[in-house]
Amino acid sequence: MVVRLRLSRQGTRNNPFYHVVAINDSKPRDARPIEKLGEFDPVPRAPTAARLPTPFVGSSTTAAPGHGALMTSGLPPSAPTEQGQVLKQKRLEWNEDRIKHWLKLGAQPSKPVARLLDRAGLVPEGVHYKGIYRPPPAEHLREAVGKKGSS
Repeated sequence: MVVRLRLSRQGTRNNPFYHVVAINDSKPRDARPIEKLGEFDPVPRAPTAARLPTPFVGSSTTAAPGHGALMTSGLPPSAPTEQGQVLKQKRLEWNEDRIKHWLKLGAQPSKPVARLLDRAGLVPEGVHYKGIYRPPPAEHLREAVGKKGSS
């Protein structure tokens, strides 16, 4: 049984919302997962301070440890832009401990999840998943160009 970390689509038409789940590879996209690991909202929205984190499946507390990692543009969430508008951002909340647990057990992330994990710094050094592109260092490029020119 191959376990994958992938996105399960929720929400309505033209308003997508995804759950990050651990699920058997042969199951359909929206089938019941083994475990829900987080939530991803790809539509940029203004942050709301009144929104409470959603508890995860199997969690007896209101928020699991490591819960609440937000991917932002680096600006404070309530910082107005030059025009006085509030900055909108995509929301990503997940349980880092459980994601690391599933990766240690050998779960393979899908391409979109691998990109999200890479941006968050959860991909260990020396591990390469499909969907992550890291350009080679400049030193290797110079050596490759030098070898082509000498032949």
